[in-house]
Amino acid sequence: MAKGRSLRQQRSPSHLSADRTQARIPRLQADMGCDQALKRIALECLRHLLANTPAICEGNEAEPVHQARVAIRRLRTALAIFSPLVRGRKWKAVSGDLKWLAGIFGKARDLDVLALETLPALQAELRDASLAPAAAALSAARQDSRAACRVALASRRWTALPPGLLKGLARLPACRQPALPVLANQSLKRQRKTVCELQAESRHSIGQWHELRKQGKKLRYAAEFFTDLRLSRNDKRLLGKLQALQRRLGDYNDAIIGREWLLRHLAPEDTPERLEQILSRRIRLAEESLLSAEHRS
Repeated sequence: MAKGRSLRQQRSPSHLSADRTQARIPRLQADMGCDQALKRIALECLRHLLANTPAICEGNEAEPVHQARVAIRRLRTALAIFSPLVRGRKWKAVSGDLKWLAGIFGKARDLDVLALETLPALQAELRDASLAPAAAALSAARQDSRAACRVALASRRWTALPPGLLKGLARLPACRQPALPVLANQSLKRQRKTVCELQAESRHSIGQWHELRKQGKKLRYAAEFFTDLRLSRNDKRLLGKLQALQRRLGDYNDAIIGREWLLRHLAPEDTPERLEQILSRRIRLAEESLLSAEHRS
């Protein structure tokens, strides 16, 4: 990892990446039917996911897990946007399988960030006090989470998921109403309203910050999907603001997860005296950064 840069900061914006293991913007046209647009978006998300699963099975790098998780989130967002087209028992099963896989990858991703970013930063602040017991426990937990990812990717549930998705996409009914730009505008407007309402809360609980993070990601993915439709002159500005918001919310989320995991897994005799104080300060600073950004926007 590059010194002084977080895992989050090192990622290239997905719409600029030519790397096959990262997300790409699906090429859409305004005169497409909604069924055609969903197929193109979903196939891109599936390509992104399948480009990263071999590395998860074969190695222990953090990035493939992150990219696979992003691919699943993007696909779930697309299915939600085009929900009138994906009703029925089989689509419900696809959605359930995606949620199941996202949960497994999510646990692995949280542990990666904790091990590669949060723990080294805490150790630097503690200086002489050792976090070796935490590092050992975290290493074992990461191995278990990687094993869980590999078990999931070897399961019948996973092997049936891509063919099931492709079969569902092949059977989508033709859909010209509403027109794609109309549906896209409605979706973005609805998602913007949700994000703005969450931001407008006078006080935020941990759960509210988490919900804002989830809804902000959905809005960002939707805005990326519809980039080619050029619905607004402010598309780039919106994406920039959403990326900045996600970085701040990610810092807050990482601080919360770090405190919960460390205090739960460290025995009292292995917990340095200043650790809880440092963890609480990191959360407070992350929250102050979020509140400051809200006041400026």
